[in-house]
Amino acid sequence: MNDAHIHLLVNHLPIVGSLLSVLLLALALWRGERGAMAAATLALVFTGLGAGAALWTGEPAEELVEHRVSEADEGLTHEHEERAELATVLAGLGAAAGIGLLALGSSAPKLAGYGLLGLSIASAGAMAWTGAAGGPIRHTEIRDSAAGTRGGDEGSDDDASGDEGSGDDASGDEGSGDDASGDEASDDRTRGDEGSDD
Repeated sequence: MNDAHIHLLVNHLPIVGSLLSVLLLALALWRGERGAMAAATLALVFTGLGAGAALWTGEPAEELVEHRVSEADEGLTHEHEERAELATVLAGLGAAAGIGLLALGSSAPKLAGYGLLGLSIASAGAMAWTGAAGGPIRHTEIRDSAAGTRGGDEGSDDDASGDEGSGDDASGDEGSGDDASGDEASDDRTRGDEGSDD
């Protein structure tokens, strides 16, 4: 197991955790129960830790694949890293705010809870945004790049040129057929001349 494998094992934790955090926090605000808020806070902390682990394992994973990818892939890796840093900051803030609200208990203002819910939604969006940039690094089938489109067009042009070449070959074959017909006519004239001599 290498660094890239470890990164692949942990990078889904913050995505799932952030979605779970939003659901549990919404439930906690609706019911107003400390137990529900404790569960939401636990999910927020789990998301923050998962995001930190994914970011921490991402660095060595990037170094491992640097020599295996093209220049375009390096751009995708850099974009994925930048998004991951933002998502990790949001997840860390959410975890800290959740712990603070849980500690305050019923004395915490209601508006603070809704603010935390908004932060959690932003964190979940950032996690999904980060994952969307990470997938195309190795999954070229979901990559949408102009270079790939140009390559496809060039391939089509090459195919068209190949078809034209085939047409030329076919014309050449027809020419060969004409030569063969000419040879047959020559043979017929030769036989005719021999008959005249007889």
